[in-house]
Amino acid sequence: MHVTADACEALSNLLARRNNPDRCLRLSTTQGNYRFIIDEPIEQDVIYHFEGQRVLCVSETVSRDLWGITVDTTLEDGKNKLIFRKARSGEPFDAVKDQEGAVPPQWRASQHERLLTEIADINKQISTRRRGSKSALREQLQTLEAAKQEKWDAIRSLWAGDGGWHKLNGTAVSTTAE
Repeated sequence: MHVTADACEALSNLLARRNNPDRCLRLSTTQGNYRFIIDEPIEQDVIYHFEGQRVLCVSETVSRDLWGITVDTTLEDGKNKLIFRKARSGEPFDAVKDQEGAVPPQWRASQHERLLTEIADINKQISTRRRGSKSALREQLQTLEAAKQEKWDAIRSLWAGDGGWHKLNGTAVSTTAE
């Protein structure tokens, strides 16, 4: 999830009514619908600032659910209205939480490329097996489809949060810049 400067400004304007300056808006989900509530950030949150003030906090889980989505504004009836839209070319797909010891972007990019190659290999295997008897190979196809989905999930996790995907998958990485 990415938040534009215009959206941060609009969120700041919404916060003008708060009675506690330590509080900010939280993007939360209730029954599949997203809404903004006034809350205090916690350690695991991705936090957005405007003019030195916290304006929005989003849990890492909600942020991952909105991968590739941009919070922006649109002019409607002479007022800026907050909207969720698909990220445009050149915009980041996700906010990266600033953390010491986070995985370097170069490593993430190389892992992304490796995972895409593995997905292409799985697609070739699926294509080859689909030419055979479907009843005999159904389980193999389901296993391959599950493996492919796992790779896509790994790509999303790779770019979300602190890049902790390497920790979950037992892949060691050096965090020093080369």
